[in-house]
Amino acid sequence: MTDERLNWDDILEVGKGGPGCGLLKIDGREPRGSYRYLPPALLHEGKVYASSFVSGGFMICIIDPETLARQEISPRLPYARLKAIENGEVVYFDHHSGDSESRLAITPQKPALRSLAARLRRR
Repeated sequence: MTDERLNWDDILEVGKGGPGCGLLKIDGREPRGSYRYLPPALLHEGKVYASSFVSGGFMICIIDPETLARQEISPRLPYARLKAIENGEVVYFDHHSGDSESRLAITPQKPALRSLAARLRRR
């Protein structure tokens, strides 16, 4: 669920007519890295789930509220506005307009895959 520990600043429209993404603050602190996030973020079992804006789309990630470390759990998606966490899956809206939903199993990427994904994104 959403929580008063999660706040948003500087929400800007991404592209003309696109969704508004902003700076996520967890207990007044920003997660590591220079990312903008699409509200809402969800707090579930001590972790924060958020959709971060990246070049060419969005990535669903888990943020540790203590260390503020961010871990991607999805590939790049055209759109991902979080709705809920249910039965070990992130439920998200997959279109900016409309209510089409998708699900993503919560399985963090392995370190080797994470570094490969980071290298591919830099290209």
